[in-house]
Amino acid sequence: MSESVNTTRLDSHEIISHNNPDYPVGVYYVEPSKMYMQHVRWHWHEELEINYVKEGIANFHIGEEQIVVTEGQAVFINRDVLHSIHNAGNDSCVILSTMFHPSFLFRDPESSTSLMYLNPIISHSSLRYLFFDRKDMWSRGMLALISNMIDTNLSQEFGYELMTKSILSEFWFQLIKKLKVQYVPHTATPKTFSPDQTRIKDAILYIEEHFAETITLEDIADSIHVSKSECCRCFKRAVNLTPFEYLMKYRILKAAECILTNDKSAASIANLAASVGFNNTSYFNKLFKEYFDCTPLQYRKLCKTEHRDKLSAYGLSLKHI
Repeated sequence: MSESVNTTRLDSHEIISHNNPDYPVGVYYVEPSKMYMQHVRWHWHEELEINYVKEGIANFHIGEEQIVVTEGQAVFINRDVLHSIHNAGNDSCVILSTMFHPSFLFRDPESSTSLMYLNPIISHSSLRYLFFDRKDMWSRGMLALISNMIDTNLSQEFGYELMTKSILSEFWFQLIKKLKVQYVPHTATPKTFSPDQTRIKDAILYIEEHFAETITLEDIADSIHVSKSECCRCFKRAVNLTPFEYLMKYRILKAAECILTNDKSAASIANLAASVGFNNTSYFNKLFKEYFDCTPLQYRKLCKTEHRDKLSAYGLSLKHI
């Protein structure tokens, strides 16, 4: 599996740095049921993303839409699009996720080739995702390219970087050809998002910056310049959570991360609760157990055993929550 990409976060807005800047491509094994809270949390990034469902069924929440992707199908997600991934049903699903930066194909964003072949896709006002199944010839061809690209990066045989660029170039050419989009000088408009998408991104960034403080619904609503009732409706429409539910989940997430990384704030449960914005330790313990099926103390013990390596192997890190 490719290890060429490292992910940090501000927080749901991912910033992905590449160990090899000449090869900004990564292929990841994703098993949502093995991650914190059993899903890949809401996030967005500049990388383009292709998710191939290897086993089971996955629910992709992309903006306000939900797409069910079954074994052998795939979904392409455009840059800066808010999305999350959940397991569908009781059986676990496995996703092979390929992420690559547009600069891998188009080095200069201002070049004529970028304007002609990159911008029409990444700036397309309504193209948030594309779904691939085997019901039509075009999708079967795209799935074959995706499968070939994954195999190439997993084997990493000599010249796999060149082969990957060749496959991605063909993939991109087929997108442009199928969608029949082209750059029109002086008349092309940048990609726009729905008001909900823009507001939710700003609200999430506000929560993730101020989660340790006392935050009210009014604070969150003010951060995106809407009323409290509209703020609640916006969250429900976009991520199917209330602002308070999102805040609580994020605080528990940060607490779990502190325990996992042995942060000094986790020296005591009371200190840990206070450091992530809880002034009531009992309520903190109750929520933690609700989300993780164990208390913070039990989780600390788990992280100190051989299971810690297993947790890390499953990708239980902040970028996957």
